[in-house]
Amino acid sequence: MTRATGRRSASAPTDSVDGVHGRAELLRDADRRAAWMLLVDGVPQSHVDLDDPGYLDFEYVRRLGHVIDTAAPSAQPLRVLHLGAGALTLARYVTATRPGSTQLAVEVDAALVGLVRRRLPLRGIRIRIGDARRCSSGFGPARLTW
Repeated sequence: MTRATGRRSASAPTDSVDGVHGRAELLRDADRRAAWMLLVDGVPQSHVDLDDPGYLDFEYVRRLGHVIDTAAPSAQPLRVLHLGAGALTLARYVTATRPGSTQLAVEVDAALVGLVRRRLPLRGIRIRIGDARRCSSGFGPARLTW
């Protein structure tokens, strides 16, 4: 499914799991070769382009990307705590734009994390399964959270 057309490709491969918040599904983007949309119960949650992690499809994610861009001088590594992981869109953006950043993503839904790890692998990001209030305490003060 694409933001621009709102359509799914009939031949697009999908993968899905039943998670904490409903049925999580990864659907190939019909318009971008290496892009995927994460849906939960049919509602778009995240969009990831594996070939271009700087491409941020959702407006709210673009706004968060702008915050990241202004948090420190360009390319300076950051210490980032992601509360909720989704398809790791912002984690991928930080990895691409700020090499050497330390990142922790906390996600309550283990099935969703398993699906994303299996279909959309990403190295260098620590992921903890559990409640963000409990799992994030060992990360220390974070520069950015979402």
